[in-house]
Amino acid sequence: MLSNTTINSLRQIGYTKYSDQQLLDLFLTQGIQSLRDISGEYVLILEGANECVIITSPVGAMQYYCYYNNNCFYHGNLIINILNQATIPWKWNWSALGDLCQLENLTNNQTLHPSISRVPPGTCLYYKNGQINIDTSCYIDTIPLLRPDPNAAVKAMNQEVATWSGNNPYLSLSGGFDSRVILGSMLQQGIQPHLITIGNDQCSDVMTAKAIASEYNLTHDLIRININDFFEHATRISYLTNGTKTAWHWNTYLYPLKANIPTDSSFFVGTLGEFARSYYFDKGKLGQLGDLNPKLALNKFWTMKLNRHPTFYPDELSSLNSQFANQLYPQGINSRANKLASYCKQEFLPGLARYYFEQRVPNFYANGISMYMDSSQWRSPFHSRRWIDHIWNLPASWKLGSNWHRYAITKNMPKLLNFPEENGLAPGRMLKKAPPFYWTSLMRRTPYITYDLSSEWYRNPSLQDFIYSNRQTLDDLIDPDLVATILLNHKSGEDRTRTLAFLLTMIYWKQNLKRHNL
Repeated sequence: MLSNTTINSLRQIGYTKYSDQQLLDLFLTQGIQSLRDISGEYVLILEGANECVIITSPVGAMQYYCYYNNNCFYHGNLIINILNQATIPWKWNWSALGDLCQLENLTNNQTLHPSISRVPPGTCLYYKNGQINIDTSCYIDTIPLLRPDPNAAVKAMNQEVATWSGNNPYLSLSGGFDSRVILGSMLQQGIQPHLITIGNDQCSDVMTAKAIASEYNLTHDLIRININDFFEHATRISYLTNGTKTAWHWNTYLYPLKANIPTDSSFFVGTLGEFARSYYFDKGKLGQLGDLNPKLALNKFWTMKLNRHPTFYPDELSSLNSQFANQLYPQGINSRANKLASYCKQEFLPGLARYYFEQRVPNFYANGISMYMDSSQWRSPFHSRRWIDHIWNLPASWKLGSNWHRYAITKNMPKLLNFPEENGLAPGRMLKKAPPFYWTSLMRRTPYITYDLSSEWYRNPSLQDFIYSNRQTLDDLIDPDLVATILLNHKSGEDRTRTLAFLLTMIYWKQNLKRHNL
């Protein structure tokens, strides 16, 4: 406990099993350590006279930011508010913008402003009388060595589902693995969730979800998203995500909003479930071979990934702001590849899992969580620390081919295997174990029809006209003539969805800055 503390208020962002008053009482009677690893996903903000403590959960999926300069300290979950409180002008963090452009997420603790930082996961930040102290613990480095036990991970996940379900849980159900694992846990425990799925009648996720809902007599709502939804809510989405969730992924905000989930219902999603899969290189023995020479494998992996789907083509870079373009020229890409490899701590498959957990989750998925929370009581059972500990200790063979997910479904509700597997080998069902060479096109015999209509939407006259008429907004980043050319190329049949989604994201962010006089 802090000595001579003036702290007398506490608020939480996210969820724990305690009320704000209970958490404050814990702090006042047992000290800071009592708040650093409680169950849930949260940021805790404790304040008193010229004194503040900020505690982030070990996973760090609730974003929170701070600015400290000249003995002044400002903090919050919205960067625009911090800028206004601190009365500092807008500036671009070019490295962060390059990350967003190439990865669709930031890295480390950066924001799009160079002077504002994200409070890291697993952190206790203490500010008093102009002095700041930060104590951070990297969660993966604290995980104990445990005997590999896939069933212990199932039990931990089941317990988390039971803890947060409440009386009328909603579940986002697709045709994928994460949501089916959660559904299996719910059904095994006698929990009947209300299902929602985004898409249209023809897409694979909807057809699979409808079949499952019918089999188990579950209420199921199909949530349709249209282009007008984007225009109606884009300003709010940009504001909530601090300009760092590209428009390609704005459906994350729209479909729980349109589902009208009751305020007293929990809304389950599969966030962090991919920690139990080889998210970045799920190619069987090839991935394990990478661990024989991880330095070489990491360099090749990140260089290939950054070059595979460029947002801007090489001949377009001269039309970008030079500082922005430097992030995307070969030298900038090589520098970024080296940075990303360093986050993997000289391991290949375990290193990529670490990157997913420490970079992708608190930057990309945390944005999605911010969007969920604007309209629902978001929950994910995969944020259980016991589950994370057991998954980290499983060998790669359990994660390649989603084998742990298959095991969990078989353990809890094996009948859920009797429905199609996304890009699966066996028509109409999910296999208990991934077959050899499961990652090759020959083994992916179940066609997948996506719900994503982004490519068509960016050819829609209203969206084309909006980007064109606002192209001058981005003149500090890109020549407006290039924006017009990219729009025309996409309209003519070339797929520039990734580029236009990035540009649309930046337009709304710049508009938000202007709206708040920044």
